[in-house]
Amino acid sequence: MSNPVLVNTLRGNVIENRHRGAVAVCDPGGNLLQSWGNIETLVYPRSAVKPLQALPLVESGAADRFELSSAEIALACS
Repeated sequence: MSNPVLVNTLRGNVIENRHRGAVAVCDPGGNLLQSWGNIETLVYPRSAVKPLQALPLVESGAADRFELSSAEIALACS
């Protein structure tokens, strides 16, 4: 199964890039509600999830407690 085109980027009126991908939408219990593309393919997101990994730092109040600057929070996301 070929993954569908999710996003086209344009240069003027011409499609410059087509970005394919897979999407899985789940409910809070982990049940699959909808999917597009091959959601069984292994992926290694690495740097793409760093902002998500830094989210508890902000949401827990730790960033405020330790008086982290915007630059330090940005560094946690990079």
